[in-house]
Amino acid sequence: MVDKSSESPVRIIGSRELHQSLPSILRELENEKVRYVLTVHGKPRAVLVGAEPYLNMVVDGKGPSETLVGLQLSALLGGDLNSMPLDNLERALDQKT
Repeated sequence: MVDKSSESPVRIIGSRELHQSLPSILRELENEKVRYVLTVHGKPRAVLVGAEPYLNMVVDGKGPSETLVGLQLSALLGGDLNSMPLDNLERALDQKT
C-alpha cells in the first residue's frame, strides 16, 4: 500500500505495489520533492528518485562516481553536458584510470 501522506513527499511502497503502479509512480517522480522508499517484506531496500531531481543533486558537487552518473543521465535526457563543472569531470575521470 502506497503511503501518500500530504505532509511528506516521501512515500513508502512495497515491491508488489511498485510493479502494479509503475507508470503513475514514474510520473510522480518527475516532481523534484517526491521520493519513494521501496520495501521488501516491510524492510527498506531502496530509495527511488526521478532522473532530473537526481541529476540536480549530483550537479551540486557530489563525488566522482556521482559525477559520471550525472554526466550519463544528462546525455540520456538530452541535457547540457557543459553544465557539469570541469573539475568534477576531471576528478571523475582520474578515478577511473
